[in-house]
Amino acid sequence: MRCCWMVVACLALAAGVARADGNLVEAGTRSKAAVADPAAAAGTTEYRRGDFRFAVGPVPAFVVRHAIPSQWDPAAPGAHDSPWRYWLNDLQVDRRTGHDAAFVDYAYEVTSASLLDDAGRYEVDFNPTYQRLSLHSVEVRRGGQWLDRLDPARISLARRETGFENNMADGEVTALIVLDDVRVGDVVRIAYTTTGSNPVLAGQGMDGGTLGWRNPILDSYMSLLADPGTQFSIHRENAVPEPEIELGPAASRVRFHMHAVQAVVDEGNYPVWYQPDPFVQVTARRSWMQVADWALPLYPPSSDLPADLQARIVSWKALPTPRARLKAALRAVQDEVRYFGTELGENTHRPAAPADTWNHRRGDCKDKAYLLSTVLHALDIDAVPALTSMGRGRALFDMPASAAAFDHVIVRATIDGSPLWVDPTMSQVGGDPGRVDLSRYGAALPVRAGATLEAIAPPVGNGPASVDVTERITPAAGGHFGLDVITESRGASADSTRHYFASERISDIGRRYADFYRKRFGELRMTADPAMQDDREANVVIVTEHYLVDAPFDAGNPASRSIDVYPDAVAPPAALPSTLARSGPMYLDKPGEYHHHLRVAVPAGWQPLFGHEQEEQRGSAFTYQRTLDVDKDGARLDYAFVVRSYDVGAADAAAEVRELRKVNDSLPARLRYQVPVALDAGERDDRLKALLHDVMDKESGK
Repeated sequence: MRCCWMVVACLALAAGVARADGNLVEAGTRSKAAVADPAAAAGTTEYRRGDFRFAVGPVPAFVVRHAIPSQWDPAAPGAHDSPWRYWLNDLQVDRRTGHDAAFVDYAYEVTSASLLDDAGRYEVDFNPTYQRLSLHSVEVRRGGQWLDRLDPARISLARRETGFENNMADGEVTALIVLDDVRVGDVVRIAYTTTGSNPVLAGQGMDGGTLGWRNPILDSYMSLLADPGTQFSIHRENAVPEPEIELGPAASRVRFHMHAVQAVVDEGNYPVWYQPDPFVQVTARRSWMQVADWALPLYPPSSDLPADLQARIVSWKALPTPRARLKAALRAVQDEVRYFGTELGENTHRPAAPADTWNHRRGDCKDKAYLLSTVLHALDIDAVPALTSMGRGRALFDMPASAAAFDHVIVRATIDGSPLWVDPTMSQVGGDPGRVDLSRYGAALPVRAGATLEAIAPPVGNGPASVDVTERITPAAGGHFGLDVITESRGASADSTRHYFASERISDIGRRYADFYRKRFGELRMTADPAMQDDREANVVIVTEHYLVDAPFDAGNPASRSIDVYPDAVAPPAALPSTLARSGPMYLDKPGEYHHHLRVAVPAGWQPLFGHEQEEQRGSAFTYQRTLDVDKDGARLDYAFVVRSYDVGAADAAAEVRELRKVNDSLPARLRYQVPVALDAGERDDRLKALLHDVMDKESGK
């Protein structure tokens, strides 16, 4: 699934950093001549690069410049040991009527020669459909002197479409600033303004971003100017201080300043609703009901549907229940309309007409949600698009009401008087739509008059995702061993498996599966292609695999054999986070049951050198069991890992990691067997004969 909208105009650290991707390209024709823009401010010169343009001119009148000190504060983080130091991070926004500008002033220093390539590149992204870019200065401080490095002829504009690989085209253009002769200890300072914002937001935007980042910042500022009398709605996270607010006759202003901001440690594996940076959002005070009223005109009622879709609707009306009709329409939109978003201009938020989405058989989340809700209305089912955030989830409840808070659109239907949430961007989904859990989205705003933000709860009676793997190892002819694997997936896990088998050649899947087991057991051959049985109605997928393994057992000494086994179904949900020392909340996995069963049969006379074992671990969000037994059929090793919630809070994260470590320590198992001496002698004879044959072959030149 993919997000559709840009969320918020971020600070320089989030939206205009010097990037280190190493793959910058120039597009279009570079014009060496300056072209004057008669509408521009005095002293402004415009430059063209093919179809795109930028300007060089003075700083806007509303901006208050901040001085950069001559020395780094010796008491501030970064005084001694940081490869990057950010001297200034400043965002100043003017949203007064007749003004619509965001000024960025950013200064950084690299203290490591290995990072000079990154320090000499800086990118600014803007959307020429509704924004203008004006560069004010590019400077380098060396030896206490500021040197002018702004050379318009060396600035290129490229429409890079970084989201194209994710089936999104947003029309953004990147201005690439390349600086020559940047040295360790130089301070690079770049100032620019983007003017204009997406008109479809109609004053429903939001400003803000991060005041801290992965490296220390000496001074971080953010300020917003609004029309006089504006009351602000402000959201702060992670130690952002209280703002200064001025309500004057010419403007309302809110300002933030943080000095000596320490580097933020990104522990990773965070729940979607959490981010670790000092973060602020500011917008004019409004209600979620007002945001819903803004969205309503974007999704007007529509009955103009193509004839072939109308015929499908007639057939779906014959289905016996509203839930069955919803399911049929949902599957058609999910599976037959591919995901592709053209996010140009107002299309970032205004969906295509349902008829166009169906005829073109493509659309992004808002297009598909509009189409599905329109079809459901035709099926006499109450349904509306619903705005949500895959990027912040339930954190929406703490954020200011704004159209810019959302990055995704789903559908809220009413079945039997209760809400039923469905995501038309999913594909290859099975089972009852009412049992698909979208609670990780946290909250949504239905697009209807009088609506407010609603929590998305797990569906009643929801069957959790599950994976159940059984591996059987049995003796086969010629001293080989058979390996048979049966994997049963349910719920979301079945959806993933179904999608995988629908997207790949069976021969490629078989090759990957075989290589996976070769890494564990050595040489083997597949005796049949993987087979998939799919009960899409019940949402159960069963995959079977069959191999013949040459020698899965290792000879530890002449009288013993051992085999190493591992529960692959349990390992992913039980994986340790990337950072073990945690202070923030931690994402675990989707709730579900993960089982792995190992059945090992051995030749007659082999005696197990192990017995019954039982182990159990419990965390705040999971339970784990491991049982080893021996019976007449061989060794039985059973693992069970049950995830009860997506994540754990900060207070429980450290304890959860300790328990997960115990789980991971117990996952690998080595089963050792004592081998009869006579049998071992026979095996030695076979090996000796094989060795003699090899020697004779070499001597004969074979």
